[in-house]
Amino acid sequence: MLGTSQMSASNSNFQDLQQLPQFPAIATKVLRVLSHDDITAREIADFIRADAALASGLLSLANSSLYHAREHINSLQQALTMLGMDELKRFVVTFSAKSCFQTAMRLDLLRAIWRHSLACALVSEELSVACSPSQSRGDQAYTAGLLHNIGRLGLFVVHPREYADLLTGAVPGTDLLALEQEAFGVNHCEAGRWLAERWGLPEEVRVAAAEHHNPPGAGEFDLQDLVRVAVLLTNTLGFDVTVARQALTMQRIRASLPRVAQYRFDPEPDLMKQRINEKLDAFD
Repeated sequence: MLGTSQMSASNSNFQDLQQLPQFPAIATKVLRVLSHDDITAREIADFIRADAALASGLLSLANSSLYHAREHINSLQQALTMLGMDELKRFVVTFSAKSCFQTAMRLDLLRAIWRHSLACALVSEELSVACSPSQSRGDQAYTAGLLHNIGRLGLFVVHPREYADLLTGAVPGTDLLALEQEAFGVNHCEAGRWLAERWGLPEEVRVAAAEHHNPPGAGEFDLQDLVRVAVLLTNTLGFDVTVARQALTMQRIRASLPRVAQYRFDPEPDLMKQRINEKLDAFD
């Protein structure tokens, strides 16, 4: 149980996190209905048209090298038609999440943390295909992977100098959560859970933010296990901003997946990293 001084430090840090803007309402709505089919492209398009930054970002993405458009896309309707519903939902969630930390994205270290989060979303999505009986992409997997590290992003934004010093000064094998706890009264998992609750994000996102450093469970492989494996794989591919105690091999990481997924998921690491980097650059 936390002592009085520890509780005071923890509450004070959560107060600092209130400086962060609320998660955009459009993204919250999209997240709430990801597991249902009761939201249409037209409804999302109406929200996008009312948000100039979101509309501009969508057009920039549609015209990026990632999609190889045959001609310049100059209308939202063209962009929506080309991207499709699934990509549209992913874009809204990704753009909205980035906007919460946009003012500090000019800092290279924070940008690296963001790219790690986005890389984890892409890895989670690939793993969801391998783990799904129908081999379909999972919206929830992408979102949980994208938002699992909101606590680290939040701590960095409200304590930029202190958190940068903590990350750059940590030696390999250091317990980063313990360092955060000592420096700020909470670690980034606790901060992530608090932010996810404050923003009204779905329960699977709250759990991913709080428990992504736990080892995969021994029971039925679920969404949270998938995110934990995705975090390990993202780190092994070189996207983490900290130095791991010991780099895991692709073979060892694949062994954490259900047996059928191990057969379906066997990428060449360098090619996978190159593919992810191309997508990250397109989102930048």
